[in-house]
Amino acid sequence: MQTLKILLCSVLAAAMMFSMAHLIAGCSMAYNGEKLFFTEGCSQCHSFKGKGGRMGPDLSAVTNIRSDSWIYSYLQDPKILNPHSRMPSFKHLSHSKRKAIISFLKN
Repeated sequence: MQTLKILLCSVLAAAMMFSMAHLIAGCSMAYNGEKLFFTEGCSQCHSFKGKGGRMGPDLSAVTNIRSDSWIYSYLQDPKILNPHSRMPSFKHLSHSKRKAIISFLKN
């Protein structure tokens, strides 16, 4: 019985650590995405929750109408999805940086 309690406590502790690591990673990703949104120049043209430019569309609710994969593709090469887009390509951003911006836009 004692062995079962120890095993159960170990499993519970591992699950809690995994949950905390996942939570921290999510917070970190959103923070990096916010930083990228401003340092990469997105906010020069786009606003998000009242902050930023006005030339491009407000992105406050973009994740309600566009999928993550659509946003990812648009960041990579906007002209493929919209030949008339004035937005520059962000191909230079790594996969994780593009995902971080998308995560930020979901908050």
